[in-house]
Amino acid sequence: MRILLVSPRSLASEETSKWLRIPQLSLPILAALTPAGHDVVMVEEEVDPLPAAEAWDVVGVTAMTANVHRAYQLASRFRRQGARVILGGIHPSVMPEEAAEHADAVVIGEAEGIWPQVLDDIQHNRLQRFYRNAQPDLANSPLPARVKPRRLLGLPPYLMPIMATRGCPYQCEFCSVHRVYGLGQRHLPIDHVVADIVRNDPRLIMFLDDNIGALRPYAMQLFEALRPLRKKWCGQATVRFILDEELFRAAVRSGLRALFVGVETVEPDACAALRKSPGGIALYDQAIARCRSAGVMFHASLIFGLDEQTPRVFEHTLEFLLRNSVPSISPNILTPYPGTPLFERLTREGRILHTNWTYYDHTNVCYQPRNMSPEELAEKYIDFRRRFLSWSSIAQRLPAQWNVLPWAYLGMNLALRQATGRQEQRFQEYFTWLHNGRATPTFDAPT
Repeated sequence: MRILLVSPRSLASEETSKWLRIPQLSLPILAALTPAGHDVVMVEEEVDPLPAAEAWDVVGVTAMTANVHRAYQLASRFRRQGARVILGGIHPSVMPEEAAEHADAVVIGEAEGIWPQVLDDIQHNRLQRFYRNAQPDLANSPLPARVKPRRLLGLPPYLMPIMATRGCPYQCEFCSVHRVYGLGQRHLPIDHVVADIVRNDPRLIMFLDDNIGALRPYAMQLFEALRPLRKKWCGQATVRFILDEELFRAAVRSGLRALFVGVETVEPDACAALRKSPGGIALYDQAIARCRSAGVMFHASLIFGLDEQTPRVFEHTLEFLLRNSVPSISPNILTPYPGTPLFERLTREGRILHTNWTYYDHTNVCYQPRNMSPEELAEKYIDFRRRFLSWSSIAQRLPAQWNVLPWAYLGMNLALRQATGRQEQRFQEYFTWLHNGRATPTFDAPT
């Protein structure tokens, strides 16, 4: 069979540069799971042209909430052309009945152990509506099929995404990871991870794990296995990971150069409500200083709009970032994704403004904040970004970056600075839509 695997673009795709884009592994894993004898093509629509005019037997589409509307459009197009369309990914996994209205079948959960069965059922004309997969044993996960990975993922030619673990032990109200992957954390065999790195020989590795250090014994063994490979790598972790001196030192020895850290908020009340604070703002200061002394870039993920936050959160956060010369940030507006406890709570409280999933992308206000209007949250959010990314702020923070990837520092700040201007325009369009009931945005992709 001719099989097309697609990751759709989202409304904000064209505003995301390679400096800010987090790559995915869904398509390479699906391709690797596909039995021999099939013709497989992978398309990341953000960077690859969509071969919509070609004839396909099967089209597999993996979707997140922000791009699921585009996924539904693609599903309708390919079904009209006679293809069997299978939907999977985070959003179809938490909203399977909705997804099933647009596809021939929906894969709920992870693909290992399920995708080959789906293809076999298609060939034998016994396709089911839903395929549910309880957490598979990752020891049976194949090495990703990294076909044309540089162009496919829109990444620098030296960067390779990889994943060693799935799941997260935390139960953050705003996150759906534990709903899809479970409360614990599962891991691939370390020799499996090493083999994937060795066969591709990248200069820089990006671990996509939600928390690379959650399983401490496994993490220590992984870092020891990485050390002789002499590769640089970046990943996601918590402040606790950085403050664990032995674990952090092992990570640095193994090639760690940058960490994406879920700071979320610097305000004590909001930290306490999240139940994941390491114990006070001073520990954040300590973690940032430890990263800097080790030559590791500290990239802070922030959330604005939490119930415990007031408009003062923007001043407090800016002061914290400048005082610590934090090199780069991901500034997010709280988003109540479907499938999360947050979405369920805000629905009960009548605070969900709409369910147009296109706008559920970390940068729009899709709910009624407790202490601000949606417009005030958006205005202060843009003002915060502009102040943090001003030329004076970039210059003020630059001296602290000389031994910590200074070119990456400049690249990420300039990319986010450019995206901020476009985001302001998107807010204007969004609130016009919100107040005037404009139709769902369309995606007229070239064929």
